[in-house]
Amino acid sequence: MKQIIQQVQKRMLISLAQMAKDLNLQEGDHVLIQERDGGIFIRPVAWHDKSQEYFWTKEWQERIKRSLEALEKGNYKKFENVDELLKELGEEEDADDSSN
Repeated sequence: MKQIIQQVQKRMLISLAQMAKDLNLQEGDHVLIQERDGGIFIRPVAWHDKSQEYFWTKEWQERIKRSLEALEKGNYKKFENVDELLKELGEEEDADDSSN
């Protein structure tokens, strides 16, 4: 674990340059800043588009988890074509309408 002592500058700024290079952290990247155990923890994180915000909700993450578990257990169906899938979903009357 690498440790560096930095002096806090005006406006509460510190330089991450030494560690950022090791972590391949670039200008414009995002970091998570957490107060933890009387200190500050900074970790690089990926960011997502605002239009995808729903995906990161607890409800959707739980759905994804259940889907992955079902896949691992083999709990899924295979369909030969879209019409079979639509029939299973109860939407067979729309299967011939490709204008949507």
